[in-house]
Amino acid sequence: MIDWFSPNWLLSLWSLPVLAFFLISAVRWRSRNSESFVSSGMLNRLAPSGDGFKRYTKAILILVAMTCLLIAIARPRWGTYMQEVPTSGSDILVVLDVSRSMLAEDVRPNRLDRAKSDILDLIAKADGDRVGLIAFAGTPQLQVPLTTDLEFFRSALAEVGTDIVPRGGSMLGDAILKALKSMESRFDRRQVIVLMTDGEDQDSFPEEAAKAAAERGVKILTVGLGDPIDGGRIPIRDSSGNLSYVQYNGAEVWSVLKEDTLKELAKTTGGVYFPARTNVYDLGDLYETNLWSIADDPDETQKRLRLHERFQWFAAIALLCLVGEGLMSSFRRSQRVV
Repeated sequence: MIDWFSPNWLLSLWSLPVLAFFLISAVRWRSRNSESFVSSGMLNRLAPSGDGFKRYTKAILILVAMTCLLIAIARPRWGTYMQEVPTSGSDILVVLDVSRSMLAEDVRPNRLDRAKSDILDLIAKADGDRVGLIAFAGTPQLQVPLTTDLEFFRSALAEVGTDIVPRGGSMLGDAILKALKSMESRFDRRQVIVLMTDGEDQDSFPEEAAKAAAERGVKILTVGLGDPIDGGRIPIRDSSGNLSYVQYNGAEVWSVLKEDTLKELAKTTGGVYFPARTNVYDLGDLYETNLWSIADDPDETQKRLRLHERFQWFAAIALLCLVGEGLMSSFRRSQRVV
């Protein structure tokens, strides 16, 4: 049975019949126009009968290349093998701010989408760890309990948006307490909360929540997203798709990254504050280099069942088809006109 890493790319296969139609139409259009410009005798000399076959062959090669390329991008996998991976014994609970201020575009494409992309970088380095996800605004919601199923985590993360939490606002303290409740107290494992937010809070007492985390031995890694000086406007769209911006008392609201609280939360728990701001960074590298070494013996490993990646086969076929199509274009049979 084939497993697809990025199955959404398969939806692009519907465009292939359209591409086939245009390629065949182009071949026929070229043949008709050739016949209208020169006599049949001259046409046979300039474009031998084999040229029509060549054009159709080139069109088929392009179609096959595009088909294989889309399949390769979807990353088919089948066949299993056992792989040894380090056992780090860490629990990583990502707490993601999904309040409306995270739609500000001072970070491209916006704060929330950047955070989701950075979380994918993080879990790419979490092989052997358990990861979980909490989305919060006015209330926190557990989206993914701690798990080693990274595929499930990725699919759940893709569905997260500002509409996933019914109550608006930004309650950092409630989100941290929810994270603590979602983690069983384990002294044999390293536990960390990765808090990704622009730092806005509505009197939810996050400092008190951080003290509770410190008592449990849970460290908080805070990641601040947004411009701390100029900030960014919060876009909204009506049912017709018209763009406007959030206003308060007749003036547009500019959301600014608030770093002081995030620094204090990290300091209280012995964690790390990382000022992502509007910069490009790799959260996975940050986790590896700035947090801590793994809890268990670094030489200890465990075997995991993996699927063989097969995209290389389809990429190779696509490349061969494109090379073949290119060679057919480069080496034309020369004809001497008498």
